[in-house]
Amino acid sequence: MSRRLRGRGAGALPTLGLLLLLLLLGSPATPGITCPTPTSVEHADIRVKNYSINSRERYVCNSGFKRKAGTSSLTQCVFNETAKVAHWTTPNLKCISAYQYNPRAVTAAVSIPVTVLFVACLLFLLVRCRLRSRQAHQTPGVEMESMESVPMTTGADARGEDTEIHLHGLGGSGDAEATRGRSEGPALLQPEGT
Repeated sequence: MSRRLRGRGAGALPTLGLLLLLLLLGSPATPGITCPTPTSVEHADIRVKNYSINSRERYVCNSGFKRKAGTSSLTQCVFNETAKVAHWTTPNLKCISAYQYNPRAVTAAVSIPVTVLFVACLLFLLVRCRLRSRQAHQTPGVEMESMESVPMTTGADARGEDTEIHLHGLGGSGDAEATRGRSEGPALLQPEGT
């Protein structure tokens, strides 16, 4: 019985070695099989140099973005034995904005114009209220009647002198003679010396 075991044990070693060699080199069903285009990652690009099984490629975040810490940009072309399909491993890459959000900067950027606008409106209202209060406290002005709207009549005052107002004289007798005989309308004056 020991002879049989020895014979079988010695013959099994080359078979086992051959099986290990095949596993290390890959499945004989994979020659010529390549991976399709890798999946897209938001805000990242990939330039594939080799689509063959076991090739590795890296995604690169677009300009203005950077790789989030703890995520990987690596993907690898693998062959799924069950589905007999080659595919790229799913990367967990996250590309985030390279510009950090600063809430204080945003607050300052918004609050400064709002403050300027508020101060401008406040000044406008103060000036307007001041003007209105001045108008309310002013005493109404005494309006004088226009000389043109007062009818002018000829006649004599208590002393018997002519009271009509003349443009070129002070109401003397020469002016009165020029306007006698006219009862309506303004007096027309004639130049002196005619």
